Amino acid sequence: MTRRLWLDVADLLRLAWPVMLSRAGILLMAFCDIVMLGRYGEGAVGVSNLGLSIFVPVLVLGIGLCSGMVPVISQAFGAGNWNECGRAWRRALIWGAWLSLVGSWIVWQGESLLLLFGQNPDLAARGGDVAIALAPGLFAQVMFAVCAFYLEATRRPNFAMLAMLFANLINLGLNWVFIFGNLGVPEMGAIGAAIASTLARFAAFGAMLAFILWQPNPMAAGVRGPWETFWGPGGWRAGWPMRKLGLSGGLSGGFETIGFAAMTMFAGRLGSEALDAYSISHNLVSTLFMVGLGLAIATGVRVGIAQGRGDPRDAALAGWVGFGTALGLMSLLGLATYLGRDWLAWIYTDDPVIQARAAGLFVFAALVFVPDTAQIVMGQAVRALGDAWIPILCYIAAFTLLMIPMGWAMVNIFGFDERGLVIAVIAACMLATVSLAWRFHILTARTR
Repeated sequence: MTRRLWLDVADLLRLAWPVMLSRAGILLMAFCDIVMLGRYGEGAVGVSNLGLSIFVPVLVLGIGLCSGMVPVISQAFGAGNWNECGRAWRRALIWGAWLSLVGSWIVWQGESLLLLFGQNPDLAARGGDVAIALAPGLFAQVMFAVCAFYLEATRRPNFAMLAMLFANLINLGLNWVFIFGNLGVPEMGAIGAAIASTLARFAAFGAMLAFILWQPNPMAAGVRGPWETFWGPGGWRAGWPMRKLGLSGGLSGGFETIGFAAMTMFAGRLGSEALDAYSISHNLVSTLFMVGLGLAIATGVRVGIAQGRGDPRDAALAGWVGFGTALGLMSLLGLATYLGRDWLAWIYTDDPVIQARAAGLFVFAALVFVPDTAQIVMGQAVRALGDAWIPILCYIAAFTLLMIPMGWAMVNIFGFDERGLVIAVIAACMLATVSLAWRFHILTARTR
């Protein structure tokens, strides 16, 4: 059994690490933006994060609504139905395109949404301009995710990682041009960073699309061939399992991200220094969360493949191996963050006041990593078994009914600064972890 566990962990990490880097690359763009904006001028980081607070929840919701393709394709892959994997990808392309167009329109209304959430008119206008520059990139990022999900569910995650690394290099160079006004381009600050990210996202999607369409024997793989209907091969009904599980993933991620966006709004009411410090802390948590998301997707793929080949005991083992690996790996990253908190704060900004506040906040942020990763791993494992609805209830309870009221109370009743917001995040993630792990235990116990 010990040897089997080690082999399972090795297989999980072999599949997970390219997914980790691919997903980390999505937020590595935001990390690069924040680091460069932190050296551009006071307030630029906070304005950028306000725009991202509109963009990211919609992006996460869109990607989540497409994530139901992962268990569908991984089960088809496990059953040896290679052609159906590509047909499902084409159905997901149409679904993702419609979702992302609606999402881009929502992000375009960023200024109105920020005013609705209580931001002052000046910050709302500046954050809204950033959101407008980010809006077209939402389409590219969702479509990139659809392509990445297809490759990951068929155990080919490496190209998605390379495409996202390529996009980050483009983003870095364009940031230098657009933020600071080099090569004769006007100096645009936070808006320039958003434009750079949008262009980089389209480059990544184009590379992914070309790779999939020109893979060996694309007709047999199902990625080329008759579309049959407007909604792709098999039509609307054939896409229902994908949409059902995607609705669960999208709403779950949406409730979580809305909760985090609310924490950003509460931080904004504490002042610009609190907002900058919380934005830096949130970016670090979000970036390292991509490590957890890589583990979660790899766990879901392994659970789905085992389920597809009719091996429920192996599916249960795959889920618990993912859970245990998440606990161990994220504990190490939390410890590293705690020990290196001052150095990390220096990387983000050269403002000594913001450095001190961010370093103090990293002490609490380090405690977020384990429960935040554990809950997403268990959520993906539960959905890989076909459970669409219980995870939604778990996320509503944790991130809407607990985190938002608790964050508001920590600031407005108990007098905490931004550290109180991170404490609320920790409590919500722990509740989600316990409830989803219990649900996975119930589902796998029935199959023994």
